[in-house]
Amino acid sequence: MKNFLNPLILMFGIFALVTFTSCGDDDVVIDTGGDGINVSNGLYLAATGADPSSTAALSAENVGAPDFSAAPRDGYNAGYMWLEAGSYNVVVITEKEVTATIGGTLSVEDDGASLCDGTSYMRVETAVDGPAFDIGTSGLYKVAHDAMRNELILFQITNANLIGAATPNGWGGDTPMTGSITTDGGSFSIEDVVLRAGQMKLRFDCRWDIKRLIDPNGGLDASNGYEMFTNFGGSFDDLQPGGANIEVAEDGLYTITLDWDPRDGWSATQTRTGDAPTLSFDPNDFNWGIIGDATAGSWDTDRDMLYKDGGNGSHNWFGVVTLAADGQFKLRANDAWDLNLGGTLMPDGVASTLVNGGDNLSNPGAGAYYIVLNTSDDGATWNATMTNLGWSIIGAGGPAGSWDMDTDMVAEGFDAGITTYSYTGDFTDGEWKIRAGHNWDLNLGGSASALVLDGGNLSVGTAGTYTVTMTFDGSNYAATIVQ
Repeated sequence: MKNFLNPLILMFGIFALVTFTSCGDDDVVIDTGGDGINVSNGLYLAATGADPSSTAALSAENVGAPDFSAAPRDGYNAGYMWLEAGSYNVVVITEKEVTATIGGTLSVEDDGASLCDGTSYMRVETAVDGPAFDIGTSGLYKVAHDAMRNELILFQITNANLIGAATPNGWGGDTPMTGSITTDGGSFSIEDVVLRAGQMKLRFDCRWDIKRLIDPNGGLDASNGYEMFTNFGGSFDDLQPGGANIEVAEDGLYTITLDWDPRDGWSATQTRTGDAPTLSFDPNDFNWGIIGDATAGSWDTDRDMLYKDGGNGSHNWFGVVTLAADGQFKLRANDAWDLNLGGTLMPDGVASTLVNGGDNLSNPGAGAYYIVLNTSDDGATWNATMTNLGWSIIGAGGPAGSWDMDTDMVAEGFDAGITTYSYTGDFTDGEWKIRAGHNWDLNLGGSASALVLDGGNLSVGTAGTYTVTMTFDGSNYAATIVQ
């Protein structure tokens, strides 16, 4: 993909593609009538031996961009369409005539990127005058053609879901909708779901996107490939592929419907049907911390954890603790012993139920550990997980050059109640953040001198080799960045 002009990109440049989105925008491809093939100029998927339909158009759509944003990509066109089992080609229509036929060899890819069953998709390595390829199963597909990588992606959609802090399962799990789609259209919906004021998105088959990157750690530069969105953001009135999180203004019971029409694409409605149940549990009454002679504060001072609402009654506290080689520890609330949790907690990521007044927690060994404490029943039960993943740096401007790969920081131990983590390596002028457990629940940004939960992205400003040192005094995080 270096220093040459892709013939498909040149071909697409000889006519103006009529643009429409898959979300019911005004710029829709319309059958024009008259002699020839009655669709507008553009790119289409067509069954072998049949003229293309406007309902199978591929039009310009945004792809994934740095900082979880979306951006256009030259030669990338996508659409949602019902496909009957059979053989197909991509065709280019100019002035009602087929001016190019594109085909190739189909393969099935499985990237394991879905939290439910949608882990596989089809890929066609495309070429002008390539052979027809076979679709084995009728259904609704998202189809995308990328001229830079010479490939066609076909992803069958079987379900739609809600996800986000406003939804019952938070950002950590999907809330399924029910429904079905046929060749004539259809919908997915959920009735009287409890939503809380906050943010959410709609996505298909429990996945955010399909990553078509040449180097998985090479970032989102156009030369390295693209990410095809399988989620909608924006607003219920204006769905956008990969758009910003959808805002839910107030708590309530809601009916949400996601409709698909083969000509008009996707649209969504949100109707408030009642009041949400009153929450009697106040997480602000619980300032959880980690304490013990294995920690920097010994049995005298807690190492504070940070709180995040998991959505609809799920409450989570997150923390990274550096443990010495010897000693024990516990979790307690509000710097007091009235509510203290103990029992058994292993560094394997498996949830354990801790009990008030339980035994001190065993020390798994010197190092940094990521601990998550959760209650989903208003404090009747407290569950915790622990892994040996501490703090890491992630981002396009970081050492890995990617928002998909972490670079672990070194736990330097603690002294006088101060815990230190560091990393020395190459940074670019792009943005990055610090996060815990290779997970976004606990991430730090903003000002390096006063890092905060979910703060803005960080940057070194000028590319070079830097040492990033982060300290934690039990309540506050701060970092220095030295070239």
